[in-house]
Amino acid sequence: MAAVITDAEKQLAANTSVASTGSDSDGIAVAHPSEIATFDIAVEERLVRKIDLIVLPCLALAYFTHTLDRANLGNAKTGNIEKDLHLVGNQFSEILIFFYIPYGLMNVPFTLLSKRLNPAVVIPTIITLWGIMAASSAASKNFGDILACRILMGTVEAAFYPSAIFYMSFFYTRRELSFRVGVMGMMGYIAGAVSGLIAWSVFQWHKALQGWQYLFIIEGVITIGIGLLLFVVLPHGTETARWLSAEEKEVARVRLYEDTKEEEHGFHWEDVAKECKSWETWVYTLMPLLYGVGVTGSSNFLATIVKRIAITTPKANLYTVGPDLVAAFLMLSFQWLSDRLQQRAYIAAGTIFYALIGWVLIATLDLVQMPKVGYFLTYLTTSGSFIAGNLVPVWVASNTTTSTGRAFRLGLSFMGQNIAGVISSSVFRAQDAPVYKPALVTIACTEGVFIVLCLGLRTHFARLNRKLDRGDIVHVSHGIARPEYRYAV
Repeated sequence: MAAVITDAEKQLAANTSVASTGSDSDGIAVAHPSEIATFDIAVEERLVRKIDLIVLPCLALAYFTHTLDRANLGNAKTGNIEKDLHLVGNQFSEILIFFYIPYGLMNVPFTLLSKRLNPAVVIPTIITLWGIMAASSAASKNFGDILACRILMGTVEAAFYPSAIFYMSFFYTRRELSFRVGVMGMMGYIAGAVSGLIAWSVFQWHKALQGWQYLFIIEGVITIGIGLLLFVVLPHGTETARWLSAEEKEVARVRLYEDTKEEEHGFHWEDVAKECKSWETWVYTLMPLLYGVGVTGSSNFLATIVKRIAITTPKANLYTVGPDLVAAFLMLSFQWLSDRLQQRAYIAAGTIFYALIGWVLIATLDLVQMPKVGYFLTYLTTSGSFIAGNLVPVWVASNTTTSTGRAFRLGLSFMGQNIAGVISSSVFRAQDAPVYKPALVTIACTEGVFIVLCLGLRTHFARLNRKLDRGDIVHVSHGIARPEYRYAV
């Protein structure tokens, strides 16, 4: 279990001398600062640069397709899909709800499967599968057809994001993760902008198929192509990467070992059991459930919200491009700042706070009379809601030192966020159109609770770090006392 000191370990490690080497009197190995391996910084920089140029773009492309296919239903709603498929009442929301049920429940099993099989196998497989399902959605004739396609898509898409962050921990240290996750997450916004542009274009076509059918086919084919490409490109780890020299592979092994003290990377159920007993694990699961209502609400209903002030369908889809592009820039900036300052909670809570203000104002102002104000507020909600969705998983990974425990915790974290999609899809009800005030208030309330919980957990870890600074406790992981270890905050 990463970064959790048991009572027994506290007792054993309390009097450990950080000046000693080997093992202390209780049999716990002590990592003396002088024993920490050293290596050529130039080699490390070359290693990280290669990973940034090969692995990171692949994962960014993968997330691009993930968002492209998951969120395209929101764009399709502004067209004729409800009329063409004879959807009535809240059936559109029901499609989203049934998508998010497997999308949430399958996160943990698929992440653990990635641990067993390797994410380099799982990620391309699921991308190709959901691309096929996305393109097949164009053949839907009724509610049952589109529902079946979305349930299958939700099942396989559940594996991607936690598996991707878990995969990144094969290559990057915990101090490097946030910015790289931000680069990957930024592509979600780019995908939203591209989907809006595609929808704006195809909804003006007058051809054999409906605009939403062309939307599904085009985006599905793009996804299939990227999935097939990643089968060839993604390495199983640094040790099998053909583009790394022997020296670079050794540096990669040493620096990741120094980051986690984990030498053996097999699957261990005992690590899962330990994480289940840790209350921090369940706080890390609850927080995504809270900010996830805003994430999924913005993802699925941004075009619907914008249509309230844009009047026409093509304009509604075109107007989603601006908020997505600005949000991409802000996400990258905040993720860089998070790595620079080594602060996760403050930035996550701060960005959610300004998103919360945006949701409240959209719910309470007459945006038809103030369309420019309303459009500006969508910039706040879009950029602010998603950043915590990248920072909290990085925080989870940083404070979990076993790879099995990390996979389990990340799976739970994304399960919470995706189950939030059930909540957001339920509260955006047809009878509340066009303002959807109950839904917007729900998002604001869940984001407010997240801020309190996030800052509370940070206070807990900061208190533990002060105890570590004083030497009152010593962090123990993998049977090794690590006096230098500090929790990410």
